[in-house]
Amino acid sequence: EEIKWSLGYRGMCRFRSGTIFLQPVLKKFEYAMTLDTDGYFPAEVSADPIAAMHEGNYVYTWSHVLPDLPGAVRHFWDHSLMYMKMKGIDPRETPILRQFVREDDIQWTYQLYMNDIEIVQLDWFRSDPYQDYFRYLDSMGGFWLHRWGDHAVRTIAVGMWLPEDKVFEMDVPYGHQNYCRCSGAHPHLSCVREEDVGGVPAKWWICAGEDAREDD
Repeated sequence: EEIKWSLGYRGMCRFRSGTIFLQPVLKKFEYAMTLDTDGYFPAEVSADPIAAMHEGNYVYTWSHVLPDLPGAVRHFWDHSLMYMKMKGIDPRETPILRQFVREDDIQWTYQLYMNDIEIVQLDWFRSDPYQDYFRYLDSMGGFWLHRWGDHAVRTIAVGMWLPEDKVFEMDVPYGHQNYCRCSGAHPHLSCVREEDVGGVPAKWWICAGEDAREDD
């Protein structure tokens, strides 16, 4: 089923998929972090993920993996397979690709790195092969026609070219829409809605202990 995203949203997906990395304002920077306007930290962040990325010489840092809506990425995988064929890339060639592509039928599982929070090493995303893959997808018109998401582009590109030791999972408390995690730094806390502990905004997440929930 076709997903009805606005033209502006589709343009944003295209911008964040490729041309954002080429903006002059970013030329002097080594890293860029994304945090969506409706993303937030429901508990104290005890470690700096950017420092960890720099110290580990990582290229891409992610927080969580979720599935995309099939109707929002119509034909994306078909065109990506054609690109891999042209470039001589096996769709399950790398350990990361094998996490997202089924062995039996070489189909993408729709799972992806959610990039409402992410950190990127800009030089890699500014250069080929990443920009070549973006230009190819852009020439197919899928960003405008089907709302191909920047998180899908990011996931498959990282899978094609980056070894696992260049990709880092940040362990930070994070809330966004229906997703929440409290991170390994807060093992005694769990995600609850603010409304469940007498807080606001009602639908936002907070990492709370048993005492807070019982007091409510």
